[in-house]
Amino acid sequence: MPAYQSVPYDNLIAGMVQPIVTQSIVINQAAGAKYDRGTVLARTGFEVDGTWICTIVNSAATAAEAKVPVGVLADVEVDATLTKQRATAYTSGEFNREALKFGGTDSIAIHEAALNNAKIYTKRVVK
Repeated sequence: MPAYQSVPYDNLIAGMVQPIVTQSIVINQAAGAKYDRGTVLARTGFEVDGTWICTIVNSAATAAEAKVPVGVLADVEVDATLTKQRATAYTSGEFNREALKFGGTDSIAIHEAALNNAKIYTKRVVK
């Protein structure tokens, strides 16, 4: 029987009461489209097969849909500066509010209510 392995501390996940749900997404090619785990995402469209097209949420964005958070990037790093990239986003769960990343000068205070409406719950984590 194999020995149990310890699970490393994940600064992003803040609880397991709410189910963690994932969604396959595409991040379109764009200058500066290099995102890290915990980036809050907005859905800006759909691929032909129905896959969500996402970008970093930013309240200063021109397009209204880029201002509405729908997920949190699950992958460690996604670099779409040269070509679009497939990735995975969390679309529900409990997350450390201090580990979330936003576009522009946005902060958790701007998006927390919208995140909660999207079933993405934020918590303060004491280390």
